[in-house]
Amino acid sequence: MSDRPVPHRVRRTGQKLARAMRRLAPARWYASMPHPGLAGALGRFATANSDIHDHLGTIFFEAVAASPRLIVELGTRGGVSTRALLAAAEVTGAHVLSVDIADCSVVDLPAALRARWTFVQADDVAFARAPFEQFCASRGLPPSPEVIFIDTSHEYEHTRAELAAWMPRLATPGVMLFHDTHMGKGWRRTLSGKAEPGGNGTRGVVQAIEEVFGRRWDETTYFADAACGYVVSHVPWSSGFTVLRKVPAPPAPGTRGGVSPAG
Repeated sequence: MSDRPVPHRVRRTGQKLARAMRRLAPARWYASMPHPGLAGALGRFATANSDIHDHLGTIFFEAVAASPRLIVELGTRGGVSTRALLAAAEVTGAHVLSVDIADCSVVDLPAALRARWTFVQADDVAFARAPFEQFCASRGLPPSPEVIFIDTSHEYEHTRAELAAWMPRLATPGVMLFHDTHMGKGWRRTLSGKAEPGGNGTRGVVQAIEEVFGRRWDETTYFADAACGYVVSHVPWSSGFTVLRKVPAPPAPGTRGGVSPAG
C-alpha cells in the first residue's frame, strides 16, 4: 500500500459518494424472534408495530440470563411485554408477578402460559412493602426478584418512588429493565429508522435513574456505564430502553475469589 496522501479532490469525491449511498440505502435493522417459545408467546405481536416491539428480544434475553425464580413486572397495559417475560419464565421455570394500578387481569395472554402468571391490581409502590412479602411467603419465595421490569407512568416523582421501593428488593445478581428512558420531543425513531410521533418530551424516567447513580447521561445516544454496584446499558431507539444489572461485590483486595490465600 502506498504511503502517498490521497489527493484532496479524490477524497472529496469519495465523501460525496458515501453520502449519496447513505441517502439511497439508509441503514435499517429489524427485530426478529428466532426463539420458538418467544415467537409463540408473542403471537401476532411478534410483528406488530408498537413502541415496545424493538425491545422484546432484550427483555427476553435479560430475563433468561438472570436465571430467575421470580420476575416482577410493574405496568402491564396490553400485556405485550408480559408475553416476553412469560416466554422467559417458561425457559427458566420462573413465575411472573404483574402489578398495575388498572385492572389488567383479563389481558389477552396465551392460555398455556397463564399458570406462570399472577396479576395484582395495586399501587406498585405501596405493594412493594408488606403485600409483596406476603405474596412471596405464600409461594415459598424470598422477597427478592431476580428481574424487575418497569413501564408505568413515566413520571419523575413516581419513578423515584418506584426506585426507592424496588431497588432494595432486587436480588444479587439481578436486573432491572426500564422502557421509555428516551421520550424525545414529540417524535421517536424506531430501530428500522422510521420516525413517528411519540414521546412526551420529558426526562422523568431517566432523570430519576440518574439521581440514584449520581450521573448525567445523554439518553439520545447508546451508552454503557458502571456505578454503585450496577452495570448500566442504554439504547435510544423506540422511546429508549435502559438495563441496570446488579453485580456481586468484587472480592476484597488480597483474596482470590473471596478466599484468603494460604500464607
